[in-house]
Amino acid sequence: MLRTFMLSGLPLMLLASPFIPAHLAAEELLVGKTCPVTFKDRPIGFLVFSREWYHTSRSNAAYIPGDNATGVGLEIHFFSNDIGDTQILNLPNCDRYRILQVRHSNARLLPGERVSQIDVPDQFLDPFYDNAPLEHGRGVHLAPADDSDKPWQGQPVRAATVSIYDTPYVSDAWGTEGADIDIRFETCVVCERNQGYDALLSCGQWGYQRAYMGGMTDWSEPEFQPVQCLAKPSELFKAILDNSNRIEYSYWLHWR
Repeated sequence: MLRTFMLSGLPLMLLASPFIPAHLAAEELLVGKTCPVTFKDRPIGFLVFSREWYHTSRSNAAYIPGDNATGVGLEIHFFSNDIGDTQILNLPNCDRYRILQVRHSNARLLPGERVSQIDVPDQFLDPFYDNAPLEHGRGVHLAPADDSDKPWQGQPVRAATVSIYDTPYVSDAWGTEGADIDIRFETCVVCERNQGYDALLSCGQWGYQRAYMGGMTDWSEPEFQPVQCLAKPSELFKAILDNSNRIEYSYWLHWR
């Protein structure tokens, strides 16, 4: 039997199937925020952010932050509707949908890093988060195999047009004495076209803070900064793409 949970008419996840063990299907997606995604003012889907969780440098993950937590985690899923689906009406004329995320950090940086940058590893040739080895999925898929920084065990089933799983953290060693640690992200859906310009679609901004406590404590556990929906990318987002020193990505050109 196939069961589909719906969000405003869109399938959120497929929970039960003869081919999916029951223990993997048991972990439901806990929705924290839903952002509409539009193209030329027409709704083409939703960007769904899960309820946040907390972890200690990618271990001991839980939905309630522990005293030694250093980071947060989110599932982020884009669900296209019939108007946006690349196999149905495909109003935006996309070949595929991608997730592009930028990061702004006031923590101490590694050599070559910038305060604001595209949130992918140095070796990436394109800017999208939905690339290995970063944790992502397409269609009906299992959540990432590494569950040490997730608030579940095993690999629950998810189903979305494209999904990413992000578990950022900043340990005390990277904080600046006397200052709160402040980490911000902007996560956007991109309509990728093989023969045309890409289109930046709608986004969500989120992040976390670790308050400076001083003394033996140094910094507190993270405080999640709730998701804010954006109909289009911020000017900072576009400036980060324009000024990237690692990846050349001009979405308004035939950049490939």
